[in-house]
Amino acid sequence: MTDLDELRRVLRAQEALAPDPGDVLAVATRRIRRRRTVSVAAVTLAVAALGAGTVGVLDRDTPPATPANALSAAPDQPPAAEKVLPAAPSVSLEDRSWKLLHWAVQPHFAGLHYGQDHKYAFEIEVRESAAPKSASAAKPTTAGQIADPKSVMWQDGPGRWIWARTTKPVTAGEMLALLGKIGTTPPSIASPLKSLHVPGGQQIVTFTSEPEANTLVLCPGAEAVRAPLDSRCFSMFVSPSSRASDGVSPEDPLPLHQHRTLGAYTIELDSSHANKQAALELLNSVQLNR
Repeated sequence: MTDLDELRRVLRAQEALAPDPGDVLAVATRRIRRRRTVSVAAVTLAVAALGAGTVGVLDRDTPPATPANALSAAPDQPPAAEKVLPAAPSVSLEDRSWKLLHWAVQPHFAGLHYGQDHKYAFEIEVRESAAPKSASAAKPTTAGQIADPKSVMWQDGPGRWIWARTTKPVTAGEMLALLGKIGTTPPSIASPLKSLHVPGGQQIVTFTSEPEANTLVLCPGAEAVRAPLDSRCFSMFVSPSSRASDGVSPEDPLPLHQHRTLGAYTIELDSSHANKQAALELLNSVQLNR
């Protein structure tokens, strides 16, 4: 298991305690990560695990614009010929001592995951939903306002809240300093996936970006991402060819596994047998940045 996988494992364990765990992201990501244990695999979200679709987090004063940048899945989806990838969320930890491992977006959700010294993790989640009762009315401004230095939640506007947590032993003062470094600059990761053709009637409901991998889940609607994953969905994973998996379990809701090698990367795509042709067309539409 790599350092990155171990950091994710720790964060996933904490996430199980989340006050609002409707983790669509976790459904997709868990599938990919399950494959990784055999040869590599998962963030659907995962946040991809970590997470639940096509949605980035915008600055509070920025109105929703396109499906790739809106905070919730747009009802009017782009035509199949249009190439779409979600934008990075407008939130990040602006501290160079922490390395960004990956970010993930889904409808009403964005998550960023950082690592430090190969043993500590720091995670930021932005959710559009009713904030938990334990969340502060605003971002803490003094150490005395932080009850648990390793897990802090606060309201960031109507129907929007942020959760910052870490596995690193920190004092309330140290956590306050980290919270002060959470800004609105979108994270930057040079991940391999550049573009693809989204099939008609499908939405990108989960997207994750890592330095050497991307996870993408497409479904007819966000509700189709609930566990178990709807058979009408498509689950894509882009990674170095050395990490590609051999297939999926016959019991998987998306039992058909197809793949394509493009340069040094393998694009893996899972779907139902009924969507074999559509999956092949989707697979062949993928373009990479390198």
